[in-house]
Amino acid sequence: MILSRKFKYIVLSMLLSLGLAACEKPGPAETAGKNIDQTVEKAGDKVNETADNVSDSMKEAADDVSDSMNDKNK
Repeated sequence: MILSRKFKYIVLSMLLSLGLAACEKPGPAETAGKNIDQTVEKAGDKVNETADNVSDSMKEAADDVSDSMNDKNK
């Protein structure tokens, strides 16, 4: 009787372990990681785009100031 009870517990624990292993879903963590990577990449692209726009604006402003100074010196 004791042996059969231990055997039942062993089989039950094995079945529960297999069931829990089958339920493990690596998908959500991977999906979250991919979403974070995509968000960081998009943010980096926006920062680069903004920096380029600021750089272009500063060049235009410098050109305008230079043209204005040249017009005053004439």
